[in-house]
Amino acid sequence: LLGMIIEKLSGVKYEEYVKKRILEPLEMRRTYFYKNDVDKDPNVATPYVIDRDGNLKRSVFPYGITADGGLLSNVRDLSKYIMMLINRGRSGGREIVSRESIEEMEKIRIETPGGYFRGEGYGLGLRIISDFFGRKLVGHGGSVHVYNAYLGYIPSERIGVSVLTNAPGYSPTFIGQYALALMLGRDPEKELVYILHERVYEKLVGDYVSYKETMKVKIERRGPLLYITFRGKYVVWDIPLVPEKIGENEYVFYSPSLGAKTPAVFYERDGKIEMIYERYKFVKKI
Repeated sequence: LLGMIIEKLSGVKYEEYVKKRILEPLEMRRTYFYKNDVDKDPNVATPYVIDRDGNLKRSVFPYGITADGGLLSNVRDLSKYIMMLINRGRSGGREIVSRESIEEMEKIRIETPGGYFRGEGYGLGLRIISDFFGRKLVGHGGSVHVYNAYLGYIPSERIGVSVLTNAPGYSPTFIGQYALALMLGRDPEKELVYILHERVYEKLVGDYVSYKETMKVKIERRGPLLYITFRGKYVVWDIPLVPEKIGENEYVFYSPSLGAKTPAVFYERDGKIEMIYERYKFVKKI
């Protein structure tokens, strides 16, 4: 829709408008819309997908999209774009975008509750985190499945990051925010909640047994949740575990059940991991 508005107001095709107003002034020489331009570039990342069995398969870019994710670029070109935003619209001594426009873009218009940080929301084409370790973080991520991206910057610190991948998988946003946290002198392993959860999940997945191995279950990860799985002769468990509290050596989850919550508590002590679920106590096999 925004691409159509730009074409209507400028009288110029969207791709040409972006090229003349942004790409050429910033000397983003390896940033393209069209396949024929990409084909001329000698160093293009091969796009991949991951099939249901976890195998990496060579794929193709979905050419034809434009304003909604059709610009192909690289981290060096994107760093020029980031610096222009940090410099309030200026690059190489000239104004690319007015300072007022940049500041309007960076104002939260719609709040998005339920995020990892306080004060999250959408500006104009940008996602805003008002309190990223006490600073405003501005950025955005995107995906066309075979290519994925994140761009973020902290205007007050004059730092930024761009992350590009050529396959689906781990979040470029998480990677970028990890790097920004390091640049701020923080410890992302302890202070980024999603990294903290990742590390705990890595510890907890595995095979668990009850007393004298009379019962055996698995803790598996599927997306953002852990699952207790059990395959008995007459009983099958496939129980999602929602994280509730991640402590120092105690990790509290719960399984939802028709409005009720059954706790599953993991303890890490004496080099072992134990789980209490309902009336059962399990110990992780090493």
